[in-house]
Amino acid sequence: MMILFLFAAAVTTPPPVVVSSLQTGQLVENCRGKDNDPAATFCTGYILGVFDALSLSHEICIGPDQSSTIKAVAAARKYLRTHRKKWSNAPAFVVRDALRASFPCTRG
Repeated sequence: MMILFLFAAAVTTPPPVVVSSLQTGQLVENCRGKDNDPAATFCTGYILGVFDALSLSHEICIGPDQSSTIKAVAAARKYLRTHRKKWSNAPAFVVRDALRASFPCTRG
């Protein structure tokens, strides 16, 4: 019974609202360059902002000994570059997908 309730709730939940005027293609342009470049740029700041939000909400899981600016930025930049079909989605969702793929949470 609980599974049916959760399924029904998931199906009827409206999609999240995106209020950013930034498009994924614009973020990709800002993220050109080497994946492991940790320079304090708009690209790095945007990715780390999404990283922090996902980490705080436990949507990604990474230990303090595994986290680094370079790992997070490199994962997102590579994903942005190699997943062009996702560019029609909001940039926060594309970066979220990249970080979830790189830093998954395993439930035990």
